[in-house]
Amino acid sequence: MLKQLALATALIASLGTAHAYQAEINAGYENTDIDNLGDVDTFSIGGKYYLNGVQVKNSPLAEAAFLGKASNIGLAYANASIEDEGAELEIDTVGINGEFFIPNSQFYVAGSINRAEVTVETEFGTASDDNTGYAIEAGYLPINGLLLAAGVSKENIDAQQAAKKGFINTLSTSTALADDTAVTLRAKYVTLVGNHYANFEAAAGFGDETAYGVAADLYIDPTLSVGVSVNDATLDDFDAVFSVRAQKFFTPAIAAGVNYTTTDGADSIGINGTFRF
Repeated sequence: MLKQLALATALIASLGTAHAYQAEINAGYENTDIDNLGDVDTFSIGGKYYLNGVQVKNSPLAEAAFLGKASNIGLAYANASIEDEGAELEIDTVGINGEFFIPNSQFYVAGSINRAEVTVETEFGTASDDNTGYAIEAGYLPINGLLLAAGVSKENIDAQQAAKKGFINTLSTSTALADDTAVTLRAKYVTLVGNHYANFEAAAGFGDETAYGVAADLYIDPTLSVGVSVNDATLDDFDAVFSVRAQKFFTPAIAAGVNYTTTDGADSIGINGTFRF
């Protein structure tokens, strides 16, 4: 009887942790159609390693790491290329990033370093330029699920954010802030709204110009979400960028997503996948 009880206890415990994961890999492809210029193909891949295993509970699978305050380090790479009338433009971005939730406290710190290289190739030769940008921030979680953060960034084309937000959003933000040293503010809140979880995000960067955006996701169930975002800036002739997105976890370890982004003169559609282990 004691052996049977011990076996049952072990089985229950194993079921409770069956959906824990220590790392994840994300990959995506996006095609952007720019008026009078052509198509931009963007490929991205990134990964995160969590310092402690992430436990999946009765909450959205996409928010498990955030709600579990899971500290992590990551690498990401993104490549965007366009070819038009014998000229080819290529943008490569690679970066390292980290998020750390201070144990036994409500404090949070994060940072990233990213190197971007722009190469133009024509029949007359090849020219390239590169820069290394950074971003750091500190935050506080006054209640579970709510993060308020502030920081500083400079010339930071974040490879991880390029994969998450897409080519148009990433390019528009970097164009608005240019090479300024910008003060950043960010908020993220995951909470129940009625019978469903929702995620709300807002961010802003303040340099000579201001770039800002808001986003929201509704979790129809823990495996399925739909969301929207809007990004804008104070730069003259800057057009607002609108996006819609959806993601579905087919198992606790495998997910796929789609997104559509539009602004004046450009439209893009992308797909992405996530694998956790």
